[in-house]
Amino acid sequence: MGKLIWRNITRRRSQSLLTIVITAITVMIFVVMMGVFVTMNTGLRTSKERLGADALIIPKSADASGYELLYTANPENEYMPAEVTEQVAALDGVAMVSPQFFSQTLYGSCCDFGLEMRVTGFDPETDFILKAQMNKKEYENLKDNDIILGGEFTNFVGVKAKILGEPMNVVGELYPTGTGMDKTIFMSIDKARELTENAENLNTLPEGARAEDLISAVMVKLDEGVDPAKFESQFNYFSGIDAQCIATNTTIATLQGQLSATAKIMFILWVSMLVVTVLALIGRFNALAKDRKKEIGLLRAIGVQKKGVFALVIGEACALVLAGGVLGSAAACLLIKPVMTLITETFQIPSSVWSWGLTLATALGGIVLAVLVGFIASLRPALRSASLEPQTAITQGEVN
Repeated sequence: MGKLIWRNITRRRSQSLLTIVITAITVMIFVVMMGVFVTMNTGLRTSKERLGADALIIPKSADASGYELLYTANPENEYMPAEVTEQVAALDGVAMVSPQFFSQTLYGSCCDFGLEMRVTGFDPETDFILKAQMNKKEYENLKDNDIILGGEFTNFVGVKAKILGEPMNVVGELYPTGTGMDKTIFMSIDKARELTENAENLNTLPEGARAEDLISAVMVKLDEGVDPAKFESQFNYFSGIDAQCIATNTTIATLQGQLSATAKIMFILWVSMLVVTVLALIGRFNALAKDRKKEIGLLRAIGVQKKGVFALVIGEACALVLAGGVLGSAAACLLIKPVMTLITETFQIPSSVWSWGLTLATALGGIVLAVLVGFIASLRPALRSASLEPQTAITQGEVN
């Protein structure tokens, strides 16, 4: 039976190739869509779990939004008075606060990473964000010339790097979060202030201000039961503090809503395409069954049972869509990462860590879908072919 199926497929090469291409395109779109959606959704969920802070306090005059600060690693050199930290800590519902100071590396510098990257100075004594993300070593004894790299950097621990011309030791790396933290360089807040103030080609501080008197953001952990959205509203309208508050869960919820709406539109379009594909395959398999009536009649005449004819038609259809499913899934595996990178860079949506495991899982789903579609599309033609009597099939058909 297997040899007969193979001969039937290779004997009608153009028709078989068209069936494979139709299936491959449908499966490719499905796998890419599902892979990107699952990856992005996982990234948002990971961001929420690993971000650690319930709210972010930034300067009121900041050009950057909390969205940009959380989900991109673009240098954002915004500053406000350091006493804002104490003012925020004194508010009702605040459990922990930790200040941060933003700086950056310089583009094209021979003594730097060569790109404009965000440098974040944090306070090791009050920090509650980075400790949970460390995957190499703790930083209780973080020295002035020690730095920690975000999750996108790998295998740099023990390497010496230069930040704004000063040698630094890479002592740790963070777990990937899908946020701007992944592309950020972290060091002690005092060292970040010192480098920023002494850098000859970095003029980011307000005129006449000293770096030691400034901070860029305050990460806030709220008491259990305190609604971050309500805290955000009360802070912005009633606190009197010259800063603005952004609840991180509100930002994540907004992104999830946008992603969900986009996914629904994509899903509707894909379902429409799937219906068209099924109808096209039904038409193709019906035409194939009709063209092979005399062949089927001869098979029945030499003793092939109805179930054998049914298995022949189903087997040929499933073999064709299986080939299309494999090709479509293979193409999708190569496309998922570039498509995901394009989306994250265009819309600045956090993504989870891309992995072959996740891609192969969605690809397997695409192959299963292809076989299922092929079975459904060929079921009626297979039943009709199997029900033909030998004499009727021979007189109505022609041998190809």
